[in-house]
Amino acid sequence: MQDFNTQYNFYLNQTEILMNELIPSSGMEDINEPFRYIMSGGGKKIRPVLTLMCCGAMGSDPIKALHAACSIEILHNFTLVHDDIMDKSPMRRGKPTIHNKWDEATAILTGDIMVGYAYKALEHYHTHERCGEIYSTLTRGLIDVCEGQVMDMRFNTNRNVSISDYLIMIEKKTSKILETCALMGGLVGYGSDWDLSLLSSYAINLGLAFQIQDDVLDLTADETEFGKHIGQDIIEGKKTYLILTAKERVKSDSDRELLRNFFSNNGLPEEEVPAMREMMVRLNIIDEATTVAQSYFEKAKDIIGKLNLNTHVEMLKMLAESLNKRSK
Repeated sequence: MQDFNTQYNFYLNQTEILMNELIPSSGMEDINEPFRYIMSGGGKKIRPVLTLMCCGAMGSDPIKALHAACSIEILHNFTLVHDDIMDKSPMRRGKPTIHNKWDEATAILTGDIMVGYAYKALEHYHTHERCGEIYSTLTRGLIDVCEGQVMDMRFNTNRNVSISDYLIMIEKKTSKILETCALMGGLVGYGSDWDLSLLSSYAINLGLAFQIQDDVLDLTADETEFGKHIGQDIIEGKKTYLILTAKERVKSDSDRELLRNFFSNNGLPEEEVPAMREMMVRLNIIDEATTVAQSYFEKAKDIIGKLNLNTHVEMLKMLAESLNKRSK
């Protein structure tokens, strides 16, 4: 695991070096300053490193996928900027969100220009044999994640969301952006159709696991490490895996009343979060959701193991293992 961490941090460092070159350092500061602000927000930057690993898993030099890695990280952060506006989230990664620190108009325009810079980074591949596929993969990922956000917003006013509905939504909103990383890395590395199909399935399962795990962490993580208020999903009325499982399982009148208030008011006040957490623990929902997330992580590892073994295929397995153990 030490070698994995060393290599991970090397790729992270290389990504940050190029990112600093790609992000405008001067010019229209009204937009460039919040652009730099969101991109310097820390985090593990799983998506760009995943892109590099998937290129390496094809037997190619991972650094060749560096521009693709930066492109997808910019695109991912664009989605966060706009999601935070729609969710009215005050914090992101332990810092005020852009619309909170500046205003909504600035946040919207910052997100818009970030999409442009995401595509601009791909100009690096204009002579690559699979240039068109690389561009179309990013486009497909952008469409999927926006469709996922539309579904998420619909859930706000729909009291009849099922767990299967939820899994479809998070596949679009979370898994598809990871699939975009994997496919872009695979394309830069000249992966075969078979290789790309395995990378796609690996990333989809990784994303499902990651999001369900995130639902759990919203109620169980250390707030300082997590970078946002614990129970924020409950406060915002998010129909998470935990909530939808609870809806199917509750039996007592007090539990039904708590959930009825959640659905009727599209969320609960902060002081009700401990009661919701107690119910989730008592009904074994948190443990069950953790087990479901682990099963997706294991499936991702099994799928990627079908690739021809090399150092980066092993790293992709270890990435799934490390994410399975994350606490933030």
